[in-house]
Amino acid sequence: MSSTTSYPNNRTKHTIESKSTEAQQDTEYECAPFFVDLKSLSESQLDHLRSVGLLGGLCVEVDDSIPPQGLSSKAAKLLGVDETQPRVELLEEIRPSTAKNKVVGVQDPYAIRLVRSAHINYLSNALSEPLSRGFISLDASHPWMIYWCLHSLDLLQHFDPPSDTSLASGGINDLETLQKSQLLKRIVSTLKHCWTDVPLQFDIDDVKKNTKLSQLHKIQQQQGEDISSTDAEGTNEKIEIIGGGFGGGPQQMPHCAPTYAAVLSLCIIASIGCGQEDTMNKSHNPYHEAGKLAMELLNEKRLPMYAFFLTLREHEDGERIAFRMHHDGEIDVRATYCILTPCHLLGLLDKEEEKNHLLSPSIARYIASCQTFEGGFGAEPFNEAHGGYTFCALAALRILGLVSMINVEMLRSWLVRRQLEFEGGFCGRTNKLVDGCYSFWQGGAIAVLDGWYNENDAACEKVGAADDEGLSFDEVMLQRYILLCAQDVNGGLRDKPSKPKDFYHSCYNLSGLSVSQHALSSSWPPTSCDTAEDDKNLNRLFGDSSFNILARTDPVLNIRTDRARHAAKQF
Repeated sequence: MSSTTSYPNNRTKHTIESKSTEAQQDTEYECAPFFVDLKSLSESQLDHLRSVGLLGGLCVEVDDSIPPQGLSSKAAKLLGVDETQPRVELLEEIRPSTAKNKVVGVQDPYAIRLVRSAHINYLSNALSEPLSRGFISLDASHPWMIYWCLHSLDLLQHFDPPSDTSLASGGINDLETLQKSQLLKRIVSTLKHCWTDVPLQFDIDDVKKNTKLSQLHKIQQQQGEDISSTDAEGTNEKIEIIGGGFGGGPQQMPHCAPTYAAVLSLCIIASIGCGQEDTMNKSHNPYHEAGKLAMELLNEKRLPMYAFFLTLREHEDGERIAFRMHHDGEIDVRATYCILTPCHLLGLLDKEEEKNHLLSPSIARYIASCQTFEGGFGAEPFNEAHGGYTFCALAALRILGLVSMINVEMLRSWLVRRQLEFEGGFCGRTNKLVDGCYSFWQGGAIAVLDGWYNENDAACEKVGAADDEGLSFDEVMLQRYILLCAQDVNGGLRDKPSKPKDFYHSCYNLSGLSVSQHALSSSWPPTSCDTAEDDKNLNRLFGDSSFNILARTDPVLNIRTDRARHAAKQF
C-alpha cells in the first residue's frame, strides 16, 4: 500500500501507534471500500451489484406510454395492490442509462442482499462433489466439514419444505428433492463409518451406581461382550465396557471434537426427516428415511458415547475437575463444551440422577479458574482470553446452569469490547484484527450471556444489562460487516475481504448473522411455545429484510432451535 494512501476519516484512534495499530489501520483500509455510500456509485457499478445478486432488482414506476401488461382485478387482489395505481415492476436486470422509467420507493434499491443461491451452491457442492487434493490436510475433520456445511445450509433453509406445500401432497417428485434426500443419507453413512469402538475399564462399584453404565453393561452382556477382570492386588474387580466416539475420519481414534460435530449433524438430519411428522405424512416426507437412519444411529451410540466421555475425566486431589479432548489428549474448556453439548441433546444430563459425574460442580469450578483478569476465558488456567474458548466456557456453564459461578460483569465488559468500532465485526483477542468467524464465537457468547441476564432480574439490575429488546452489541453493524465484507459473491463466506472463503467461516458467519437477526429467547432451553413465538421477533436489521433473514440458531448449541427442540422430545 502506498504511504500516500489515506485511511478512512473515522478510523479507530489510538493513544500510541505501534505495529499492532498499523495492522488495524491496514484492515480498516481494506474494509473501507465495502462501506461506500451506494447512492454515490455510478449506474454501471450499481448494475454490476445487481448482476451478482448483492442488490435486488430495481422497482420502477412504468411509464404510462408503455402498453399495460394486463394486470387483472383478480391478480391485483391476490397481490394486495390497487389496480388503479401506477404499476410497479421488479426488474431482475435493468440498464438504468436506457430506461425511461422512474424509480419509486416501493423497494429500497440500495438494500444489500445475502447471495443465498450462491452460498447454497457452494455448500451443497462441498458435500456432494469430490474435494480437491488440498483438503487432505483436513482428513481428520470429516465430521466438522459435514457440520459446517450442513448447519449453514440448514440456516439458509435449504431443506425446509416449500411454502406451497407441494412436497406434502406429492412426495418425492422432483430431482432436486431426491438429490437432497440421497445426500442426507450419504452423510449419515459417512458419519457411521467415522465411529470407533474402544474398550473401557470401570470399577464394578461405579457401574452399579451409574444407571446408564448399568444399562449399557446389561445390553452388552446380552450380546456376549461382558469382560470382568481383577487388578494386580486382586482387590478391585473391573468391568470392561465397549464405549466409543466419532473420530475425524474412518478408523481414526475417537475424539470429543468430531463427536460434537457428528452428533449435531445427526440431530439436524433427524429433525429434518422426522421433525415434521405432525404436519406431514411420513410417506410424503422425502427426508424421512434419512431422518430415521440418523435417529437409529444416535440411539445406538448414545450410551457407548456416554461411557467414553466418562473416561475422559481428569482427576486432581481425588476430584474430577475437567475433561481431555481424547485419551491422553489435552485438557481445556473446549473438551467440556464438546462433551456437555451432545449429552444435553441426547438426554444424558439427567439432573434427577443421584450421582451424575457430568453435572459435578467441580467442572464449573475448573471452568471458572480459566477466566482471566480481562474477563474472557483462556483454554486453561493462566492462558490469554480468547473468543472461541470464552464461548465454550460460557456455553458449558449455561448448560450446567452455573453461570453465576463466574464474574459475569468482567466477562460482559470484555465481550462487548471485542466488536470493532469501524468494521463492526468482532476480533478474537485484545489488539487483534476483525475475523468473520467471531461473529458467532463472540456474538453468540453475548447472546448467551444476555439471555442469562434476562432470566436473572437481580443481575440485570446490578449491571444494567440489555433488556429483551436487543443484544449488548450493535447487531446492525455486525450484519453490515457480514453482508458487505464477509460474503464472496461466488458463494461462501470469509474472514475478511483479503482472505479466501472456506466452510468454517461460512458456518460461523451465517451463525453470527442468525444470532444478530433474532431477538433473545424468553428462556433457555426454549420450550416449543417459546420458540414458536420467538421466531417471529427480530432485532434491527441491515439490508434487504425480505431476503436476508436466516433460520433461528440456538446460541448455546449452534443448531436451529427447532432441531434442538426435536432432540429434546426424542431423548
